[in-house]
Amino acid sequence: MTILIVTLVFAFILGACLGSFANVVAIRLHDMSSLMGRSRCPSCKKVLHPKHLVPIVSWLLLRGRCTDCRKPIHIQYPLVEGAMAILTTVTAFRHPPLEGGVGMFLFETLIALGLVVIVVMDLRWKELPLELMGVLGVLGLVVHLTFAFVSATIQPTLISIILAVAVPVAFFGIQWLVSRGRWIGSGDIWMGGMMGLVLGTWQMSVIAVYLAYVVGGVAVLSLLFTGVVKRGMRVPFGPALATGLLLTMWFGDRIEPYLSYAFSFAT
Repeated sequence: MTILIVTLVFAFILGACLGSFANVVAIRLHDMSSLMGRSRCPSCKKVLHPKHLVPIVSWLLLRGRCTDCRKPIHIQYPLVEGAMAILTTVTAFRHPPLEGGVGMFLFETLIALGLVVIVVMDLRWKELPLELMGVLGVLGLVVHLTFAFVSATIQPTLISIILAVAVPVAFFGIQWLVSRGRWIGSGDIWMGGMMGLVLGTWQMSVIAVYLAYVVGGVAVLSLLFTGVVKRGMRVPFGPALATGLLLTMWFGDRIEPYLSYAFSFAT
């Protein structure tokens, strides 16, 4: 129990630091600037001191303002750091790194990190970074092929991955063509392909897309009810897709038997 508690505390701190990195990646991908270099205040461009870069804590102590120009610092920073801290802690609980789960812990943590960046960029600027989605897709492909090589199941694994990619890409692609881009953006098609590469089977892809629509539907209805968005406004779908992918990674193996039962009942 003590080892687990220490692991979770470490994971929380690590996640908060990764959340700080996610903020940097999101902003610099949007600005198309280098990921290298010191962090600066978004307003006055002054270089931030290390004591001002402590995840979550620094923003709270500074009361959300730059220590030099006193301009507000976007609440995105502590929210992303906190979200990544929670996601990393959950991942460490699922795959304790000190108990043989280090490989899956690293994989799911990196996927979560990339998804957080995608969510931030889509929410703030309605952008889906194709380069980052490509990196996540390749990461998923490498992991699946590595397991396939060890278990000598390369051919069936490749077929499974192709189907996993084809299902969401075809689903979103048809919607994009029929609506001429009014229902979804082309970036959602690319994200569907990335989801397939990460999940590895068409069943998991179906579950992820289904959960994305459930999450997205609930979110849109809530926003409409509270007046945050109006009818006819376009709402970013990337966060819902990211949530669907994450939930499927965590719970897809429990949901899949129900999907198989539904298909067998229908046939």
